Amino acid sequence: MQTPLRLSFSHLERSFSRLFEAYTGDFEALRDYYAGDPWSAGARADAATRAAEADYRDREARHAVADVLAEQNARFTAHGALGEATQAHLEALRDPEGVAVVTGQQVGLFGGPLYTAYKTLTTLQLAGRLREETGRPVAPVFWLAGEDHDFAEVASAALLRHNDVARARLPEPRSEGRNAGPVGRLAFEDGLAEALGQLDDALPGSDFKPPLMEATRAAYAPGTPLGDAFARLLRALLPDDAGLVFIDPDDARLKAQAAPLFRQEIEAPRATEARVAEASEHLEADGYHAQITARSPNLFLLDDAGRLPLDLADDGRFSVRGTPRAPAAADLLERLRAAPADFSPGVALRPLVQDRLLPTAAYVAGPAEVAYHGQLGGVYERFGIERPLVYLRASATLVEKKVQKVLDKFDLDLPDFEGDRERLFQRVVRREMDADLDAIFGAAQPPVHQAINDLKPQVEAVDATLGPAVEAARAEIADALDELKSKAMRAEKRDRDEVRAQLAKAQVNLFPEGAPQERVVSVLYFLNKYGGAPLLDDLLGALSLDTRAHQVLRL
Repeated sequence: MQTPLRLSFSHLERSFSRLFEAYTGDFEALRDYYAGDPWSAGARADAATRAAEADYRDREARHAVADVLAEQNARFTAHGALGEATQAHLEALRDPEGVAVVTGQQVGLFGGPLYTAYKTLTTLQLAGRLREETGRPVAPVFWLAGEDHDFAEVASAALLRHNDVARARLPEPRSEGRNAGPVGRLAFEDGLAEALGQLDDALPGSDFKPPLMEATRAAYAPGTPLGDAFARLLRALLPDDAGLVFIDPDDARLKAQAAPLFRQEIEAPRATEARVAEASEHLEADGYHAQITARSPNLFLLDDAGRLPLDLADDGRFSVRGTPRAPAAADLLERLRAAPADFSPGVALRPLVQDRLLPTAAYVAGPAEVAYHGQLGGVYERFGIERPLVYLRASATLVEKKVQKVLDKFDLDLPDFEGDRERLFQRVVRREMDADLDAIFGAAQPPVHQAINDLKPQVEAVDATLGPAVEAARAEIADALDELKSKAMRAEKRDRDEVRAQLAKAQVNLFPEGAPQERVVSVLYFLNKYGGAPLLDDLLGALSLDTRAHQVLRL
């Protein structure tokens, strides 16, 4: 695979925030909002030291978490046996000197959009780099974000078929008027078989399709929870020596380890919101934006009614949204003691749960995550948790040969396809088809008529009866010109239609549904066409770990 072309984020029409532009181009301007410069080897080494030496994570806590992860990861393998690389990375989490590079994502159907793969590959790359830089054991870890209750965000996978977007979808779960609860727990029978059939229909035949579909069907076997299926598929697709460690936080044993954070949130339920609000004010005063708004408390309850937010009234009383329940703080603390698995963190607490459980030196984040981590410094301080560095994931576009031909033919680049297609079409047509047929044929008619006008008296001088014949000739020539013009215009329309179709083909591949390719298209589409699982190995070697620019890779 070729070295990727680098494209400044500023060249893309998509609106990036001032904060994102500073993060990728002038980190010093944001130093007060983050734990350190992720592009600095020294800052990475310092973050690793802080993560390894955190006093709230003793040998017993490390082993307790690693034991749970060993069991979970065995569950996510085809035969229940951990590979050597995974075992080595689990030992890194046990080692008092060991640290983690973590990423996370919702458990999207069939692996989610491409950016999930890019997050994973960046995590593997950064773990390797940190291992080289520090000499420490470093584990790459993937946080399975399956506790969210937004089913729509994980329910479909987008494929490209006949230069259009086709989707495989899961049916809406029967939730009887409530949310369906943590999406990672959801298990489907017939609906899963239907979605697999839609995936099979959408993927064209190739040498790589049979093993790819076999791996996908094995991962998404009927009755398998979506979180487990996601992890099984991603593990099957990654290189054998990747050793990615998955963590499913929706586990009673891990929740017990995180219970001290939940207890603090219940005992001082406004503190997290206040710290986030304070950081937001400072960011906005400096000309940046606030990505998230925290709420009090930043907790959800998990029970038969779904994943329900805990609310706090002005008088300090708790309530469970959408229900008549109003538990006292003492009731919540007792429930936490007895059943910590009933509690789920909100967006402002989730990273802290992660970094309480894991010795996180760096978190690999997307643009929105980069932004909201800038609001969490005070929250980390409040809970006494060491903040990791926040490392931007790779952002990339894969350009197929058929698409590259269109770019080359019309001398276009990726940013040209981000905006309105009709505007691009008109620009290309004006540049490529500079012939104005109306003007050309309009200019041809006067000389023809003038020539006949000059000829007519001379012919009539020879024979006065030939006047009508001259006019008949004039009409025939005019008809012939009209027919020629019609043929030329039909040819021009064919050319225009071909140009329009070629531009449409390129745009649906590069910006399907008007969004960047990485945010829509499933990685399975490319694995099916370009090498199956080894393509991820190729991408692992090709993508640059300097992620401060968009990367364009030609397949």
